[in-house]
Amino acid sequence: MSLPRIGRLVRSLACDRAVRVLVVVADGPARELCLRHSLTGSAAIAASEGLVAAVLLSSQVKGEERIAIEVHAEQPRFALTVDVWGDGPLRARFTPPQLPAFSRFSGFLSAIRTLDGRELYRGVAEVQDETFEGALTRFLTNSEQVDGRVRIQAELDEQGRVIFAAGMLVERFPDTDPESFAVLFDAPLAGDFKSLMTAFAFGQLAGQPVEVLDARDLEFRCTCSIHRVESMLRALGAPELRDMLDKDGGAEITCHFCNERYVLKAQDLQRLLAEVGEVGEVGEVGEVGEVGEVGEVGEE
Repeated sequence: MSLPRIGRLVRSLACDRAVRVLVVVADGPARELCLRHSLTGSAAIAASEGLVAAVLLSSQVKGEERIAIEVHAEQPRFALTVDVWGDGPLRARFTPPQLPAFSRFSGFLSAIRTLDGRELYRGVAEVQDETFEGALTRFLTNSEQVDGRVRIQAELDEQGRVIFAAGMLVERFPDTDPESFAVLFDAPLAGDFKSLMTAFAFGQLAGQPVEVLDARDLEFRCTCSIHRVESMLRALGAPELRDMLDKDGGAEITCHFCNERYVLKAQDLQRLLAEVGEVGEVGEVGEVGEVGEVGEVGEE
């Protein structure tokens, strides 16, 4: 059976517009992330939960704006980077591919919002032996002064594939009484999450009707391309290109976000040399050499 690759972010209001409710369903993008980076077990769960947390933080990003979420964990040691654009695409990287079982971690979570390379916002919060739910709650409280309740959950099937990756953020508006908000939402958000998601799908949350404002699709889609790779190689200059051609007879470059591999043969490097002003004869072509992972292939 083919599993869906597209996820969904839904923005809504509840309690007579007294609270904002954000819901993320990201099974498809999480599966793509785990597949591309060969993530298994606890690493796959952590990456999926971190991806959901990042999308919840992206709810205010619009159009071509981008928010970059980074998690640097010290115990256990792992790193997660997620880029989300306002019009739906996202990409992510998680290392290492395997981790011992864990549910809490310590480290730092940061968010940087940009537009056309110009920084619009930056926030950082320390994570102290917390789950991704706790880390996101701390970030919202400390960096954005948001009073909210967060649920995030990811599950794998017997084959290790992501079959469930979802999250919910219920945010109290300033005019809403904090105690009433806690009484209404603390228990439901702490209960069975799948039942909560099912009730939301039928327009209910904590016994209150939900008013959906809008929704957008989420797709794991990197910005790398062969054109960007070739532009990067041109920027290295003729000597570097000539060295690749003479020593390896080609080049192989891997995007560090999506693990997409780009193979350039001898004639491709010869063409790039001509474009940067050096034309030479192609000698005997050996095996294709590997340039390595290039972190900026997918950048704007």
